Amino acid sequence: MKPILTAALLAATATLAGCAGLMAPGADEMAKVPVVRYGEAAPAGGEHVLLYPAGAPLPVVASVSGSLLSRTGEARMEVATSRDVYVYKNWLSFDGKNWMSGTQAVGGEFAITLPGEKDSKAPGTMSARFDLKP
Repeated sequence: MKPILTAALLAATATLAGCAGLMAPGADEMAKVPVVRYGEAAPAGGEHVLLYPAGAPLPVVASVSGSLLSRTGEARMEVATSRDVYVYKNWLSFDGKNWMSGTQAVGGEFAITLPGEKDSKAPGTMSARFDLKP
């Protein structure tokens, strides 16, 4: 059985694709929007750009649960971006000035395999891949 593409990727892709045809915001317009580094407090009730600084630790929690299971699990890990990434709504920038649809800049996939799917002793896997588009 091949890895299953999760609903999360489909929902994210659909959301981003829905806005892909709209005009990207300009540098002048975006200069007025406050930038908040990941981990800092966002302005109350206001819009903001979220910055994931290159190399900064970004925590990710993976969990498996549900009524089928008698024991659930959770694992925490840290990842880091290879370059600064600015996110505003469905837009993405690597310099905070030039904006594009997120689907223009980044592609990827989420995959899940069940325990024993590859062979009867293999563990299940959950993976996420994020690649820069050329």
